[in-house]
This record gives sequence, structure tokens and C-alpha cells, in this order.
Amino acid sequence: MKVSIFSVADYYKDAHPSISGFYKDITQVALWAEELGYEGFFIAEHHFHPYGLVPDALQFLTSIAMKTSRLKLGPAISVLPFHKPVRVAEQMALLDQLSEGRLIAGVGSGYLQHEFDGFGLTPADKRQRFDEALEVVQKALTGKRFKHEGKYFNVPKTKLNIGSYEGREIEFKIAILTELASYHVGKRGYGIMTVPYATVEVIDDAKPLFDNYKKGWAESGKPGEGDIFAAIHAHVTPDHDAAHNDMNRQVLEKYVYSRLYARHSDYDECMRRGVILSGTVDEAVEQLQKIVDTGVTHLQFIVNYGAMPMDQVRQSMELLINDVVPQIREPEPVAA
Repeated sequence: MKVSIFSVADYYKDAHPSISGFYKDITQVALWAEELGYEGFFIAEHHFHPYGLVPDALQFLTSIAMKTSRLKLGPAISVLPFHKPVRVAEQMALLDQLSEGRLIAGVGSGYLQHEFDGFGLTPADKRQRFDEALEVVQKALTGKRFKHEGKYFNVPKTKLNIGSYEGREIEFKIAILTELASYHVGKRGYGIMTVPYATVEVIDDAKPLFDNYKKGWAESGKPGEGDIFAAIHAHVTPDHDAAHNDMNRQVLEKYVYSRLYARHSDYDECMRRGVILSGTVDEAVEQLQKIVDTGVTHLQFIVNYGAMPMDQVRQSMELLINDVVPQIREPEPVAA
């Protein structure tokens, strides 16, 4: 079981008067992730609204690459329909070089209407635009001269001046929201990225979605069962202190009500649905075990949501990696 940290970078002017200071806090979370032994650090790309204040995740991660030495780094996700794919390939190659092979390339097609509006695009053809953009990005990252003529993108004979670190194959993970998409992504041989809060009614509903992915993966002909990333809002406290519980309720609901177009589950409903971790170590172990039992292979803990105080972020990160995760039993492998 791999365990990483994920930041949505949700911004609140009342809590973060300085945008530059807000970015410094996010960077500090990434440095703590490296120090504490987390696998990686992921950050979301969002546009035109403070729900997410990082419009260029690859650029942000490049700055973190220069301050870390072993932490895997990835956008979660890079929204390919919004960008020229050759430019995305260049950014990915540069990040992979500067990090010496630590890039995990999370990609997706986008889902927020105002972001498509801002770029003058329609979500109606986002899947086709995404598929073609991904094809171009992968062609470019081979390090070979290539040409592409498509419906959305045309590239004359071109060769990037840099490729991936030591010519390695970049890991691509694709964000999905439905069972049907999970099957098709698995069949294409990619890992998936999910946010159960936004995807399923209750956490048990994630299992058929992940099983469908594994079915598709088995048909891809690749070994193993693929990669299933799940981003989980998590806050762990050392005791049942009422102040801590009240604070977590407040920050969770602050985050929830900043989300656009999405279902607004309050704290109690999120707990009922089983899509967040909140409470003491023992409570978090019980909650997390149910999530892991759905088939997740890579956990991405969202710890700095809703303007969570930085000292609480640090404490939660320590308790998660040192006390909660070591108690989790991984699911038994599926018999061939």
C-alpha cells in the first residue's frame, strides 16, 4: 500500500490574505511529506475560481522538485483539453529531468463548466479532445521525431529537445468518475485516480467501480492488477478533544461549500458515507480499513483542506503515517 499527500489548494481570503504565503504553506506540506516518508505529493490543477488556486500544477511541482530528493511528484490532474499537448509534454519532461525521474503524470478531461467556459471550450467533446491530446503527449515523450494530424491538434514533424529522465517510460494515471470509464481505462493499461467523496454515494460503492477497473486491466494483457489511486480527506487527532472535533467539522464544511456544482455533504453526512477520515487514531484505522478493502492500491491523503491550521496539518500527517497506516491490513490478492 502506497501512501501520499494530495492538495486541492483551496484558497480562502479570510484565512490566507497572501497568495504567496498560501503557496509557501503548500510547499511546506510537501516538504513534510518528504521528511515523514510519504510516497509522493500531488496537487490539483484548477482555473478561474479560488476552489483551487494552482492553475499550473506542473510548474508548481517543478519548484518543489528543487527542494526535495526522493518524493514522487504529480499533477492530480493535468487537464489535457485545456492545453497544447506538445507544451504539456515539454513541461512533463522538464519536471521529470529536474526531479530525476520522480514524475507521476496524472491526467484527465476536466469536469467544471466554468473552466471550459473560461477557455472557450465545450465539455461535449472533452473525452475525444482528451484522448487525442494524450496521444500527442505520449508521442512527444518518446524522444523521437513525430508528426500528428488529428481533429483537434496538428503537429508538424517535431522532436522535443529534452525527453524523460534517462529515457524512462512516464507513468500515466487517468482520472475517472464512472464504472464504465474505469473499465475502459483499465483495458488501455493505465492506472486510475479517483476521489470517492465526489464519485460514490457510500464507500462500499467504490468496490464495484474498482473491480470493473481490474476487469479491464486483466483484458489489457499487462501483469498485476493495475494502480488504483484514491484521494481521501483526512484529519487525525490524538484524543477526543471536543475543540479538535469542532474545528474539523468547521474546516470540512468550509471546504465542502467551496466546491462548485458538486454535492454538498456536511460533516455528518460525509462520515455516514465513509468517504473521509476523521477522529482519533483508532477511529481513523477503522474508517481507513473500509476504504482500503474496496481495492485501493495508492492512498492520497488530503490534509490541508478548508484552511486547516498548519500545526494541525503536521500533527495529522504524523499520526497518519506513523500510527494509522501501519495498522491497515491490505486486501488478499485475487486468485488468478
